Amino acid sequence: MRVGVDLVDVAALRARFAGRNDLLADTFSEAELAYCLSQPRPWAHLAARLAAREAVLKALGTGLKGTMSWRDVEVTRDPAGRPGLAFHGGMAEVLARGGFERSTVSLSHTATHAIAVVILFRV
Repeated sequence: MRVGVDLVDVAALRARFAGRNDLLADTFSEAELAYCLSQPRPWAHLAARLAAREAVLKALGTGLKGTMSWRDVEVTRDPAGRPGLAFHGGMAEVLARGGFERSTVSLSHTATHAIAVVILFRV
């Protein structure tokens, strides 16, 4: 089992991404953008998803390398609204090589900060 945690400043994220639809599209999936932009505080929701990506990298201890991209980690939602993680591309390959077969994520945010905790499980 590996654990990663990350905290994101919502205002800093907004300053970096506001008006940058290309950067948003390179970082977040279409489903994530659709959900977050439909919320009353979209930047807090986006910050939580960026924190989840960073927390995955911290749990792995690798940083973003090789063929991995930001979009290789996607925060999903089950029918009850609980967050989950989907892995694609280079990230899915790295996790498979490491024997990580399950994950869990917890997200929380306020108007100013977002935090994510990720646990990766080897089975």
